[in-house]
Amino acid sequence: MDLISFFRPSAEKQIQKLRKKVKEPHGDPSTRINAARKLLEMGTEPAIFALLDRFTIAASPSRQDDEEKEEVLGWIVGLGETAVPAIVRFLKRERQVYWPFRALQSILEPDQLTRVGEELLQYHWDNPPASSDPTAQLVRVMEGLHTPSLQQIIENYLTHEDDDVRLAALDHFFKRPEDEAREPVLKCYLDSEDRPRIRAHILDRLIDLGWSVRGFRPKIEETLPEGYFLTRDGTVRAMGRRM
Repeated sequence: MDLISFFRPSAEKQIQKLRKKVKEPHGDPSTRINAARKLLEMGTEPAIFALLDRFTIAASPSRQDDEEKEEVLGWIVGLGETAVPAIVRFLKRERQVYWPFRALQSILEPDQLTRVGEELLQYHWDNPPASSDPTAQLVRVMEGLHTPSLQQIIENYLTHEDDDVRLAALDHFFKRPEDEAREPVLKCYLDSEDRPRIRAHILDRLIDLGWSVRGFRPKIEETLPEGYFLTRDGTVRAMGRRM
């Protein structure tokens, strides 16, 4: 090893130094962008992972922040599938979901994206993060994706301890056809006895969609809050609410 190499910082130290600059919300924007470019040029998984940290801060003014994030997003998308492992690792560990998932949507074909979505949601189920917010976000960004295995994983989240996660899972099912989504939704209603927010949301969506409670009528009917009732054909109605 020559003397210059001895004093040159390791790649790991370079990445950590650049990550700090990328995450600095104040000061000259060019400092963040230059650091981001250097991470992009390094192109390794640790460098891309550090580059994704740009999405974890909000710089001022907001317009500048959005422009920078769009630029970084374009760079990451330009890396193609090379960036996917770092993005997946990031989404398993970090709270920011929107921008990294947009990158995946641009890089991957729908079937690939669905498989990655399954992996991420199963990971969050097996390894619950300290905050449920990224889990709820992940469930919501799965809108439009569907396989039986993905639906089964999201169905697990209908029993999640956090209301926002349950609501995200419910909204996923309410976008599915009645014949495949009605039963899990009604089971969630019955399992949410101590969650009035969940039950109110389910009842309101059942009214909007006109879904029947057939097969569950006795149990649903005896648990309806005041102001709700079932019609003869088993659909939910609310007193004073026009259809």
